Amino acid sequence: MGETLNAEKRFMRFLAAEGMSGLVAALFTIVLGLAISLVLLLIFEGPVAWDAYYVMITGSFNTIGVQKGMARVLFYAAPLMLTGLSFGFCLKAGLFNIGVAGQFIVGLMTSIFVAIRTVHIFGELTWLAAILAGAATGAAWGALQGYLQAFFNIHPIVIGIMLNYIGLFSISAICEADPLVYAKGRGWTEVVPLEAIIPKGGFDLIFGKTAAVTIGLWMAVALCIIAWFILKKTTFGYEIKAVGHNPDASLYAGINVKRNAVITMLLAGLFSGLGGAIMHLSAADTHLAITDALPQQGFTGVSIALIATGNPVAIIFAALFIAFIQVGGLGMQAYGLQPDFVNVITSLIIYFCTFSFVFKHLYNKLLKKTGIRQ
Repeated sequence: MGETLNAEKRFMRFLAAEGMSGLVAALFTIVLGLAISLVLLLIFEGPVAWDAYYVMITGSFNTIGVQKGMARVLFYAAPLMLTGLSFGFCLKAGLFNIGVAGQFIVGLMTSIFVAIRTVHIFGELTWLAAILAGAATGAAWGALQGYLQAFFNIHPIVIGIMLNYIGLFSISAICEADPLVYAKGRGWTEVVPLEAIIPKGGFDLIFGKTAAVTIGLWMAVALCIIAWFILKKTTFGYEIKAVGHNPDASLYAGINVKRNAVITMLLAGLFSGLGGAIMHLSAADTHLAITDALPQQGFTGVSIALIATGNPVAIIFAALFIAFIQVGGLGMQAYGLQPDFVNVITSLIIYFCTFSFVFKHLYNKLLKKTGIRQ
């Protein structure tokens, strides 16, 4: 009898543990999104629904092979970790960084420009100069948004959307004006030199020389862990969370709320800009089409941060899951599904995953109602 009571108490403590509510909410929303997507497939693509769904939830591994499939997932995941971290880090500070996509594209195109223009200067270290330039430009763009929000009280959605397009069109114009960077008449950038490709770091021995998995993945994972450490173990991290919970009380306690907002946005921009640089500089012989559309990675990063409820370590796994679903979604086209419908299915899963915060609140409320958590 005593052992049963002790086991029950341990189970109750497990349910009430810190972080459990976020995990339960994330798993519930993922399952819900997968279930709804299956229903849609059965309605609109009856004959091939189960086969296409199986391909999606297995990441296309059964058709393209585990090695190639995993390489694609990791390639997709690295920039998504950083865009997710960009939004999630701001979330902890009570800031809404809708400018992730703009910071991402500014960093991406800056890295291309620097890679092509400075290869004769930096030689074998061109990749390092390029990703640092991309990160710095993203940081500057993020800091600008933070400054305008903090000191001029401009609504974050308004300034975020405006800076997204200002950044996109400005950096596009700069690249298009340079004949070495822009392939005139073709609508895309020139291929970056091989010296600008980020080193594989041993991944080529696992996934093959053509795989686009580089040490950029380790950079993304490391930054997520560092961000977690900053938020959990440092004074600056405490100030960020305090401002996020109650900016008025934080100001009264002597915390410089405006300075923290600018620094937080600067770091968020750095993460996004680095994500853009890593994405393009991980694959050789690729062009970037210059369009008036913002990169989807920026908006997907918002969903990833919401799935992870802003937790930097959880963002790593959320990004891997979304990348896995995206790779699987590409494999669905082999069954005759139109690319747009595949995008609807994968986007639907991501959309439902963003309800993590709602289910986290309901879970915590249930724990209090049942007496498991005081």
